[in-house]
This record gives sequence, C-alpha cells and structure tokens, in this order.
Amino acid sequence: MVESRTVSPEALLQIRANDGEIHDLIMWLESFDGRPGLHELGERLETLDVDVELLRNTIQSNPNDYCRNILLRTDHFEIVAIIWRPGQDTPIHDHLGSDCAFLILEGESTETVYELNEKGQAFPISKRVYRSGEVCAADEPDIHRVSNDGEGELINLHVYTPPLHAFNVYDPE
Repeated sequence: MVESRTVSPEALLQIRANDGEIHDLIMWLESFDGRPGLHELGERLETLDVDVELLRNTIQSNPNDYCRNILLRTDHFEIVAIIWRPGQDTPIHDHLGSDCAFLILEGESTETVYELNEKGQAFPISKRVYRSGEVCAADEPDIHRVSNDGEGELINLHVYTPPLHAFNVYDPE
C-alpha cells in the first residue's frame, strides 16, 4: 500500500526559505485562479534547479512501497515529492480530473503508457525512461505506470492540477 504523508508546515517553511526554486514554483502556481496548461506546467518544471539534499532531508521513503510526501495542497494544485527505491512502481492508473507533470530530481524514472482492450484491461503501447532534469507530463485521461527500474533511488517532484482526488486503477492484459 502506498504511503502518503503531509510535510509539516514548519518543514515547508524551511524548504521555502532555503530553496528559492520551490518557493518560486509555489508563488507561480498560486498566481493562477485555476490551473495552468499542462505544457506551461511542464516548461516551468524544466527550469527548476531544486536543492535535492534539502528536500531529501525533509521527505521520507518506505522500504515496501513508494512514499508520497505532500509538500503543499491547495484548491488548485498539489506538490508532492516522491522517493522510490529500486523496483518500486505505481499501479497502472489514470488521473481522473487532474493533469500531472513531474520533474526527475535524481535517478531514472520509467513511464509505461497503456491503452485499454475491449475487456477494459490495460496493455502497454510505449515506454520511456526519464533522466534527472527531464519532465514527464500526463493529461488527465492518460493511463500509465511510473516505476524505478534502476538500481539507485529515484526522487521526483510532482505537480497535480487540480490536486489528485481520484484515479482509476487498471488490471494488465
């Protein structure tokens, strides 16, 4: 089971005070009344130079499954830092009602994209490996699985617009 925890307000203040990149991202996201376009969000994430060690010292991992560390959640967006150990992955899922873009801060992230067969089961149609500094973006109807297929830790910074409130999980073909 995926662990999800919310970073304390004090820890978020420390991150914002010591990492201007995350602070500026939050300010940029707060400037929208709704949500930015997915392309615009991806371009914004590509410009970030996050202090990975500061973030690593604030967030947690889980030996059994990946751990979602919610940095900030508002009515319009959610910022989540995730540490993945080797072999950890999401189920095959969509983002019902939310766009998602994430920046690979450290390691390599594999995204497998799926389509559904006539029985509603998911089959893979493409796979891509994202490296540190690259951004993966998924529209709300996209069906995918994110995994750490590498040998080292993977750290991603995810932005959901609006916050992830629901998703569907699909069985593989």
